[in-house]
Formats: sequence, C-alpha cells, structure tokens
Amino acid sequence: MPHHSLKKTLLNLLEDINDPRQAILLKIYLDHAKLFHSTLGSSHNHQAWDGGYADHIAECLRVNDVVYDALSEIRPLTFSKASGAIALFFHDIEKPFKYGPKTNAECLRWQTQCDQLHNGDWEAVKYDILDDFEFKYGLTFTDEEQNALKYTHGEGNDHRKDHRVASPLAAHVHHCDNTSARIWFDDGKGLSANVSFSGTPNVA
Repeated sequence: MPHHSLKKTLLNLLEDINDPRQAILLKIYLDHAKLFHSTLGSSHNHQAWDGGYADHIAECLRVNDVVYDALSEIRPLTFSKASGAIALFFHDIEKPFKYGPKTNAECLRWQTQCDQLHNGDWEAVKYDILDDFEFKYGLTFTDEEQNALKYTHGEGNDHRKDHRVASPLAAHVHHCDNTSARIWFDDGKGLSANVSFSGTPNVA
C-alpha cells in the first residue's frame, strides 16, 4: 500500500508537522510560496527546472516520512520526525534567493550580500537568511537541528576518525536529501503543489 504522504503537496506536508513551530513554518512558506514554486532546485544536478526548489523540498519531506517510519520499525530513533522535516525544509533555504530574479527585493538583497560580504559563499548567506527568519518570525532550532543543517551535505573537511561530527539527525537528513538529489534528481516535477498564476498554492 502506498505511504500516506506520497501524494501530499508541500503545503500538506508542512501542515502535518507536529511541532510548536509549525505556524512559523507555514508563515514562512506562505510568504515565499510564489518564489519557492518558481525557482530552480539547483543549477544542474537535481530538480533543475522552474519550481524545482519546491519539488525537491517536498520530495525530501516525503522521504523523511517514509524512511522515519521504516527505521522506527527496526528500533527507536533518538530524534523526532518533525525535527527531520524542519531541518529538511530549511537545508537549502538560500537556493530560491540565489536563483530568483533581481526584481524580487529579497533576492536582490541576498544576492548583493553574497557578493559584497561573503565573496560568493552562499552557504554563509544561508545562515544570514536563517538569522533574518529568527528576527522576523521567531524561528529557532534545537542544537541537533543546527548540526543537521550544517552537515546535510556531509561532514566534508570536518570529518574526524576519533569523533562523530554529524548527529544521528544529520545522518537522516543527509540520507533524505541525497535520495532526492541523487536518486530522483530528474523526477517529481510539479508534485510539490498546484500553484495558481499568482503563486498562491491551491488547497483542495
């Protein structure tokens, strides 16, 4: 039987998150829905189409739902499904502002800041955006969620043989992201939502 999350839109998946911060997530999403549903998921490697960003995030949340439930059948996990969803929702938050049009004031702001303050380092801009969301929306993360955001794409140069750098949540988030980006990199187009011309998600 297909998992219950497989046909849900990005909005539906966010509505399902069982966490006190859910209202903040929905507010951030609805304030940026038009941008999220019109920008690329990446320049080339995965979901590289208009709206690919939202499709990638929705796919990651679906994988989180399915994989979390499957792993929980083997043994209890030390993190919640909600923490996985929250880290995945924000793991590439710089992408829509990176690929969005300069006619969008927020895109222009972050593109300018990337060039002038961070020498083209969009990973640094990601944390500026998250700080801005904390100021505007009251968004906060647990320590383990912050670790997952940092190591979603692997430990990289921080890897050590004598110490586990990435948390269990980070490993799970990395798995979900990698599944979407490297297994289904060219699949799922348009599955994140039905979006009207104005950019407002159509909710059944």
